[in-house]
Amino acid sequence: MARQIRGPVFLHPVFIFISSLVALGVSLYLYISSYLEVNEKLTIFVEKSGIQLVQFQQTQTWVMILVLSILVTLIILGFSLVFYYYQKLRQLYRMQQNFINGFTHELKTPVASIGIFIDTLKKHEFPREKQMEYLDVMRQDTERLGDNIEQILQLGRIEEKKVEPDVRLIGVRTAIEEFLDRNKHNFKDLQVSFLHLEEDAFIDFDPKLFDILLMNIFTNAIRYNSKAQKKVEVIFQKSKNFGELFFVDNGDGVEEKELKNIFKKFYQVGRSSKGSGVGLYMATQIMKIHSGRITASSEGKGKGLTLKLSLKLHKKD
Repeated sequence: MARQIRGPVFLHPVFIFISSLVALGVSLYLYISSYLEVNEKLTIFVEKSGIQLVQFQQTQTWVMILVLSILVTLIILGFSLVFYYYQKLRQLYRMQQNFINGFTHELKTPVASIGIFIDTLKKHEFPREKQMEYLDVMRQDTERLGDNIEQILQLGRIEEKKVEPDVRLIGVRTAIEEFLDRNKHNFKDLQVSFLHLEEDAFIDFDPKLFDILLMNIFTNAIRYNSKAQKKVEVIFQKSKNFGELFFVDNGDGVEEKELKNIFKKFYQVGRSSKGSGVGLYMATQIMKIHSGRITASSEGKGKGLTLKLSLKLHKKD
């Protein structure tokens, strides 16, 4: 791993900011001290000269100090705001770099795989059965590549409010099972079980966006799971008009202080290089346009993550 090269400490933004505040504070102190000293000597000189002092002179001195103090305070607040937004900008830049690195990896992996299989098929003669096996793998990589690109395109449309969801009646368990069957090459190492999810649990949802939602949830369950046997339990709880769909994995878990951040755009736990950092953010956007909500809970590191989807149930006519 390459060592990060750091510049001199005195060029660090935090050092410059603190130094500027200290310099400003010292300058204010010296100015006020010298001002009071000069004013005191001037008063003594006037008194010794027998010149009548103006009654409001003392008041004017403190008004000047008060005005100067207010101006310096405003300057400090201005510096602080500039520094705050500068730090936010740096954080956003780091997140965008993580997104670029992660998404580039997501694109490079299937492209590299397809390239290897193409070269292999060109250089060697294989039986038709073996050729079909390789072509199936290439087809899966192509679909994975298309899914990644489609997800980013959909995210852009959702953020620009250009998505009109094609809402249809969906059987929750059926939709999940069909999704897993279509994408079994992606989730072959994931064991999924169902609890309290009856066949009559129906919601009004855009099927395509529901697939993207499931893709992000199950991919997250695999990506952040270091256990040999990766598991997700899907639990459904039904109330009068709402349903709560839980996805409980046995993965690496999340510390409590991180839970509020995992749905932020580009955010990655522990500055991880896994993924693009937009999966759970996109899940929140999809839920919003369906008048739903997604939340997360975890008992801590190594204790898995639970994602809860609050969904409106289909109203029967």
